[in-house]
Amino acid sequence: METPAENAAETVTEAGAVWSRALRIRSEHVDMTRQLRTSSLLRMLQEASIAHTTELGMGREKTLDRGYLWVISRQYARILRMPVYDEEILLRSWPGEMLHVFFPRFYEIVSAESGEVLVQAQALWMLLDEATRRFVFPAEAGVEIRGRKEEPDRILRGSLRAPAGAVLTAEQRWTAPFSRIDINGHVGNAAYFDLLDDLLHGEGGPAGTGCAAGTGSGSGSETGSGGPRGITAEYLTEVRPGAELRLRLLRVPGDGDAETYYFEGVSADGGKPFFRIEMQMDRDTEEKQ
Repeated sequence: METPAENAAETVTEAGAVWSRALRIRSEHVDMTRQLRTSSLLRMLQEASIAHTTELGMGREKTLDRGYLWVISRQYARILRMPVYDEEILLRSWPGEMLHVFFPRFYEIVSAESGEVLVQAQALWMLLDEATRRFVFPAEAGVEIRGRKEEPDRILRGSLRAPAGAVLTAEQRWTAPFSRIDINGHVGNAAYFDLLDDLLHGEGGPAGTGCAAGTGSGSGSETGSGGPRGITAEYLTEVRPGAELRLRLLRVPGDGDAETYYFEGVSADGGKPFFRIEMQMDRDTEEKQ
């Protein structure tokens, strides 16, 4: 996420301490509701991870330049309110203690004006060998990050599965294009959330296409679900250039203030899973009434 120097300030202290940066939400980061795109949110968290890891002495000279790629295996976000256009926020991040091959990392986004907590998130990072495309043991790579003794409880649970009764609401074939391939040579994780938005809000999608332009929390689709409130994702297999996937969106029937959707990418024959995402979304105000 590009941020002009005049809009950025960061603080980095000793290993395991909190890294922070002030950011202003710009037009390219939001959707038509003027809320931060989910994909933009996740890219912001990824860039914070890279920046802090570099400050802790484990930047590209120790990883990328030696053929080791940073990738995310699982992540979770609790969204109390999505940041909106032109809002100034403070993004904080810190590492947890290493877990075998995983590097846990934690995040928090707060309003710079009020101090209100907007987003809390967790991720499990790992190293991938660029040549073999297999995971790397940190000790073998000489990569170590000392972190806080804090367990990433929301992302150490079992594998995601759509519950019985989930209803298929949208499905399409998709081929990974060049424009979606990131620095690691595969589709970036955040891009999956743009695909999810397209299925949710596209013509005939369960959330519809009528979105109200708003400048505060609660703005969302006028004809379906509102903004995201919870995200859990697991990334099982790389999606390489030209890979053909079947994208499937399922809705879990239920009452309450939120709707739950499952989004997955599987091989064209349906046999191999690439990624799974669970998202809770606010129901529309009208729908609640």
